[in-house]
Amino acid sequence: MLDFGDIWEAFQVLAKAGGLGVIHAEDNDIVMHMYAKLIGEGRIGFEHLAEVHNALSEDLSFRRILRLAESVPGTALYMMHVSAATGVAAIGEARAKGCRSTAKRLHQYMLHTAEDYKLPNGQIYHTYPSLKSEADRQALWEGTLSGGINCVATDELCCSLREKTMGKRIDDTTGGNSGVEPRLAVMYTEMVERRGYSLRRYVDLVSTNAAKIMGLYPRKGAIAIGSDADITILDPSRRGKVRKEDLHETDYTPWEGHEIFAWPMLTILRGKVVVEDGQFHAREGQRPLSQAQDCP
Repeated sequence: MLDFGDIWEAFQVLAKAGGLGVIHAEDNDIVMHMYAKLIGEGRIGFEHLAEVHNALSEDLSFRRILRLAESVPGTALYMMHVSAATGVAAIGEARAKGCRSTAKRLHQYMLHTAEDYKLPNGQIYHTYPSLKSEADRQALWEGTLSGGINCVATDELCCSLREKTMGKRIDDTTGGNSGVEPRLAVMYTEMVERRGYSLRRYVDLVSTNAAKIMGLYPRKGAIAIGSDADITILDPSRRGKVRKEDLHETDYTPWEGHEIFAWPMLTILRGKVVVEDGQFHAREGQRPLSQAQDCP
């Protein structure tokens, strides 16, 4: 929504300061045109959101921003919310030219498509930009192997099921999901168990790469002397399904019933146990690691 000239000026400041441009890119002209077009045609149900926040919008906006970055030497970009094959391709082409661009995508784009809007309470699968096609979903998975996608993360924003399903139209549906809590378990299942990713690649995608991109490595994203003792331990013997009753953020999850092959059993923050076996301890002043149960 920013003026392109202002973005250009910001990139010059960022490049000089060694900063990072964090970009959510959609083509506003295309998006606004599609809102007006679908409303005019009477196709206002949220199940049409993929036509509004579409792959062409991602293609045009990504390429425009990346081309601008190429013109300002030293610009580093972090492209958020990659949802379409066109975005993956644009980032790959820019990096081949030497542009310092990295990409993040949300795990719902890897596990769901626009067809899921047609399911009961289909709004629960939505965030912005919209879910796309099966071909787009597959391209995102391929990007995690080719290097076009660097991180699997989420900028958390969730609400109650009642609030999430209040909107019924393309122009009033609420974005955001309860994505942080089930992320590690769901992606371990999908990456390591089902697709044969190595543990190192999994950890890189869900933790280490983000720390490096944000300039926090090795303080974050590593287990090493001098690094922050921020550690989550997964138990691969904990198998079952994601259930909203086991979560703490809200009263629903779009991953309800999703099979899991691991679950976080212990979370340590600065060397203090804050969560153990689903119990939150931080309000108790945090338990020192020496008081926690032994774990492998």
